[in-house]
Amino acid sequence: MTEKVEAPRALTEEVKTAIRDAYAKLQANTPGFSTRRSQSQMIGVASRALATGGVGVVEAPTGVGKSLGYLTAGVPIALASKKKLVISTGTVALQSQLVERDIPNFLKATGLQATVALAKGRTRYLCTRNAAEAQGEGAQEGMFGDEVLLHDRPLAPIEMEVAGKLVRAFGEGRWNGDLDNAPENVSPGLRVRITTPASGCAGRRCAYSAQCPVLRARSEVREAQIVVTNHALLLSALSIGESDNGQPLIAAPADMLLVLDEGHHVGNVAIDQGAASLPLDDMARRTGRLQIIIAAAYRAVDKDKLGNLLPNEAIEVAARVSKLLKAFADGIAQVWTPAPDEREPLWRAANGRLPEAWKQPIEELADETRSLLNWATAATSQVAKAKPEDAGHERLQRSLGMALEMIQQQYDLWAGWRREDKEGQPPMARWITLTRDGEHVLHCSPVSAAMVLRKLLWDEVDSVVMTSATLTGGGDFQSLAIDNGIPEEAEMVSLASPFDLPNQAQLVVPPFPVTPDDRERHPKEVAKYLAAELDWDKGSMVLFTSRWKMEKVAELMPASLRRKVLVQGEGAKQKMIDEHLRRTAAGEGSVLFGLNSFGEGLDLPGEACTTVVITQVPFAVPTDPQTSTLSEWFESRGLNSFNLIAIPHALRTLTQFAGRLIRTSTDTGRVIILDSRLLTRRYGKRIIDALPPFRRVIG
Repeated sequence: MTEKVEAPRALTEEVKTAIRDAYAKLQANTPGFSTRRSQSQMIGVASRALATGGVGVVEAPTGVGKSLGYLTAGVPIALASKKKLVISTGTVALQSQLVERDIPNFLKATGLQATVALAKGRTRYLCTRNAAEAQGEGAQEGMFGDEVLLHDRPLAPIEMEVAGKLVRAFGEGRWNGDLDNAPENVSPGLRVRITTPASGCAGRRCAYSAQCPVLRARSEVREAQIVVTNHALLLSALSIGESDNGQPLIAAPADMLLVLDEGHHVGNVAIDQGAASLPLDDMARRTGRLQIIIAAAYRAVDKDKLGNLLPNEAIEVAARVSKLLKAFADGIAQVWTPAPDEREPLWRAANGRLPEAWKQPIEELADETRSLLNWATAATSQVAKAKPEDAGHERLQRSLGMALEMIQQQYDLWAGWRREDKEGQPPMARWITLTRDGEHVLHCSPVSAAMVLRKLLWDEVDSVVMTSATLTGGGDFQSLAIDNGIPEEAEMVSLASPFDLPNQAQLVVPPFPVTPDDRERHPKEVAKYLAAELDWDKGSMVLFTSRWKMEKVAELMPASLRRKVLVQGEGAKQKMIDEHLRRTAAGEGSVLFGLNSFGEGLDLPGEACTTVVITQVPFAVPTDPQTSTLSEWFESRGLNSFNLIAIPHALRTLTQFAGRLIRTSTDTGRVIILDSRLLTRRYGKRIIDALPPFRRVIG
């Protein structure tokens, strides 16, 4: 673990003055700007953290103005310290809002000069080399002899045609190569073929480098003083130190002033970062196909040995790994045979402990895969250094990159499966799923984000501000701090809403006749309640925790009212929201039925949303392998996993859902929770008390 560079750091009078000046200009030059005490408090916390190399955690409800708060602190400090302000978000929508609206408006109002760039992963951009080849794949079958081994199918003619259209649009300057804004619909299969992973990229040595969208975007990111990115790419860059030509992808951790917006997502992203999976049959098949690529690599570099292996030795290692993978698939059947009627077959290792009989084959697979990984790493490096003789050289480099990623994926799983869990810390979750095609997929994952974030963020990055409208649920940071490993010295503040919530909204918990676990009756009672109690001439939102229940309630609605209901999944999300806004603006009345993604980030002010109905308390699903493993560990230590996991999770999600209601100082309405457990169970009062201070109408 590297030490953080400790320069004498303080929030100097000069920097304080720069921040005050920026805020004064923001007030003067932003139409309708209103001074909010909570926003000023946020600027203070962010300033202290970013200027001194510290950590600040700010729960800031809707209306505080989070982005302007951290920009007012962060931009002057970044410019004064010559460090880079990195803003990481959990959703694409907020990234776009920051880059296209919030940051330009802030810079214009304050007169501050700073360059801005959006950092996205490589697979968000066209690889012009791959796309040029893909459009002619059918006519040049021989060119793809080595690579086709790593793909399950050739491209369809329509996909090759789309590749050609993309190449032309890019070449004519009608498109910048960003696949999120592609002028054609790109299928998942085509996306894999027209993008390139880091390990398969020839960088500046590529014949197409002068027009490469990735290199152009990366150059903009390195030069920018403000970078907007997402949590997954941020943690990936910090984890593998991803670089281009020896330079960090975003910034060196010691030069990074980091803001984690939508910070409540960071923990789950960190857990995903530490996770690994391995589809056994698919990997056995692909690994068995490596011999042609192995032979081609030796020819390309004209060396007797790569990774300390002769050509026949490298081929033998690949063959052994493939054979061991097939044997392991057979061995699983001795421990687990799913029931024929099981909808989503899953086997989980209790307390993360795998069967003793698997120990020896796991060790063997880990060792052999490590040898193959060493070979692939050496081969990729040597082929990249070799002088390209023809276009086939670049194709080989790409194929080696794909092979390296595939072998790394295998090794990560075996390393996680054979690792000894540390005493006193939660174990890794280890489990197996079965696909519809009958393929076994092995999984391992951390159950807590704390260790991942300590290693990548808190111990490495210069300074961090974490913020969100929902970090705690009730203002208690203990659960958040434990889950995310937040340093003890962090300044943590839960800000008051700038709105008059007790007078603007009600929290209603009626004495509902059935509990949500009554699968048959609960949807019927929900439909009956909505028909009787909603104001069908205005805008409402009804939030569900399961798609089945949402569709069932929609089906049970009277036909005259069903016409006013827009159900998530029945059309494109944005089109549904636009239609809802059109209806409510015209006074027609409209009701959105949605799941989690509708319960977060949706902005429906005024008449567009006067009632939010939450059909049940969104407890974490206890069958989830990570949650189950962590619960077991807590229970084994005499702790109550329901209090430590389920309730904090439910509180954060409920607070997000309730946050859809009051978006401006003039909004009014009610949040209704149709879950009678809040009235009868011991935890009910704790949850109700922790929700926003709307006027209570309980029972």
